[in-house]
Amino acid sequence: MLRIASCGLNCGECAAYKATQANDTEKLSELAAKWGGDKGFTANDMLCDGCTSDRVYRGCTSCAVRNCARGQGVKLCSQCGEYPCSKLEALWKGYSLNPEDMKANLAKAR
Repeated sequence: MLRIASCGLNCGECAAYKATQANDTEKLSELAAKWGGDKGFTANDMLCDGCTSDRVYRGCTSCAVRNCARGQGVKLCSQCGEYPCSKLEALWKGYSLNPEDMKANLAKAR
């Protein structure tokens, strides 16, 4: 199943998503230690059903793009009348993501 985040990332390739779907608590604990740094993340903080779901990795709860999409009442940024916006493009640039790949993912998910 194709699981695309609001910004176009493929959640199906995310380690937290994969571990959650596999009920792999050991992997979730490893990710909590690796991704949480000094924030004290637990395995439960890593549980994620994809960025457009209500249960997401703790680090994604503060994602400006995800929160904007939810505020606009859309699951995918490509469904927003302001797409593409500077907030989305800044995210892609900040994570060194290829905008064309993200746009293709968003087109597939519509």
